[in-house]
Amino acid sequence: MKQDVQKFWKALYHSLYTDVDSNLSRTALVEGVKQLEDMFRLRRHMSTVELDLSAIRDKRVLEIGPGAGGHSALMAYHGAVVTALDITYDRAKATGGKFALMGDLAPNCAAVQGDAENLPFDDDSFDIVYSNGVLHHTPDTEKAIAEVHRVLKPGGQAVIMLYCKDSWHYWINMVLCTGILRGHLLRGRHWLGRATEWGGKHKQVVTNPITRCYSRDGIAGLFARFGEVSMRKHEFYWYLFPLLGRRFREHQRRRYGEHPGGILVYGEPWPMWSPMERWLGPVMGWAWYISARK
Repeated sequence: MKQDVQKFWKALYHSLYTDVDSNLSRTALVEGVKQLEDMFRLRRHMSTVELDLSAIRDKRVLEIGPGAGGHSALMAYHGAVVTALDITYDRAKATGGKFALMGDLAPNCAAVQGDAENLPFDDDSFDIVYSNGVLHHTPDTEKAIAEVHRVLKPGGQAVIMLYCKDSWHYWINMVLCTGILRGHLLRGRHWLGRATEWGGKHKQVVTNPITRCYSRDGIAGLFARFGEVSMRKHEFYWYLFPLLGRRFREHQRRRYGEHPGGILVYGEPWPMWSPMERWLGPVMGWAWYISARK
């Protein structure tokens, strides 16, 4: 399964990010990082709420699953010593390339290929472990969270996003519309993975092996070994609705505009929220933003 995980996320990387990364300069990257932070603050993303960017200078930060490196570059820009680990070589290479472009803005930052379930680091190595929407895609999420706990220093902080089961997207968009009405539930216990995550310019030819979603109690169980845990529900989007979502996304761009901060992390500008989406996020959003202390 892990080979299938690598194949899928490699294909998705090239579908989303190749054009952006192939034309990136240091100037464009630094400007993109500033735009990314502005977008995250507007959205109240965990990278600017649960994570205090003003307090991470000289802190050792591990990002698990950096994607194309946008989040890692943002933390490096604020002075953190970032190690980015991804199971997919292409994503680790892209993140390392951004550190290289940043030069003296990312001293001692590095990207490596590795497995979240078997982190190649000593116990008590990092002040912060950060992971945005990644650990619910590994075969053994419980083991990955245990590894996060192991490599954190005592008192260190885990900042993790996992998908929320208590959400509109899970029960209405995925279970009802995709699972039942479109028949995906009949395709085996990993149907949710095969129905999620694709994007970008390429036609999908490989499927996502696994996606998990968690209830509030499920999150509490995953993080039971941590001493201090908080969770916040967020991120509601009408454009995730099957079939009709693409049309709404076009309307959303015309009606509310778009933010260039999305380019580094999505390969395109982010469609701005409608007021209703902003209001519904804390009530029935698709993401759990989790902060936990060792």
